[in-house]
Amino acid sequence: MTERHDGLVAWLTTTLEWKSSSATVERIGEGHSREMLIVRPELDRPVVVRIEQGGVFGTTSAEECRVMRALAERGVPVAPIVAEDAGEAIGRPFFVMDFVDGVNDPIPVESFVDELHRLHTMPLDGALIDAFDRRPTDAHQATIGQIDRWAGIHQSSVSQPIASLDAAAEWLRVHAPNDGRLGVVHGDAGPGNFVHDGQRVRAFTDWEFAHLGDPREDWSFCATMRGTRVMNVDGWRHIVSARTEVQYTDATWRYWEAFNLFKGACANLTCRRLYESGRNPSPNMAIVGTAVHRLFLNRLRSSIGV
Repeated sequence: MTERHDGLVAWLTTTLEWKSSSATVERIGEGHSREMLIVRPELDRPVVVRIEQGGVFGTTSAEECRVMRALAERGVPVAPIVAEDAGEAIGRPFFVMDFVDGVNDPIPVESFVDELHRLHTMPLDGALIDAFDRRPTDAHQATIGQIDRWAGIHQSSVSQPIASLDAAAEWLRVHAPNDGRLGVVHGDAGPGNFVHDGQRVRAFTDWEFAHLGDPREDWSFCATMRGTRVMNVDGWRHIVSARTEVQYTDATWRYWEAFNLFKGACANLTCRRLYESGRNPSPNMAIVGTAVHRLFLNRLRSSIGV
């Protein structure tokens, strides 16, 4: 166990009133925006600790916590949050969740689609809206706000703006759909970001991209990015249409695919900035900020011709 982990375990022991300070710490998952640790105390139940990594992807654990708590109160399957810290304990903000066990296969696609649709269509009361930093009044306004958000992250991550990203932002603003409905958008939805028992979703995970917006963003993201190892795009479009009655024209589908590529290309630049500044020298930061960024950017250019 590293010195930082010693301090984390000491904090957990005191905060969660563990019976013993003896625990093992293991890194889990391959995510970039948060370091994920499972801590197994000797005499108590295991917990998962989700730690910020210097501002990767321009998201905060504070908002993520608020959103998860608000959704849990409304019956959305999320891991219960048991503690959080703004950075005093180990130098970086983090929060702590109950460990939710699951299996890898078979992936319950129908349960996932049903639960995500339930998230998208739940009533937006004032307390839920207040959990988010950005509070648009309709789906079109939300989409424009997200474009501006990611454009700002692009601008703040590079010394010289990338012309094709500026052009893509303008294209997305001009073509933003005005027929959507406002709902909670997960922002990174799909296999790998939910825990399941092979038959049903037990908990959605990785809520750092959650926002109020047009839920069609999630379905396109899942089908073209996270869900490709499960079925092809046509398969996802078919099951989403059959179980949710969400419909896309080809033009609308192309729009949301371009939107997600734009978001990814902009977000990945934060990794380059953190790596080059020395704030996060992990090799994966360099890879995401260069090779993965270029992959998204090239796909975006091909998609809308910028």
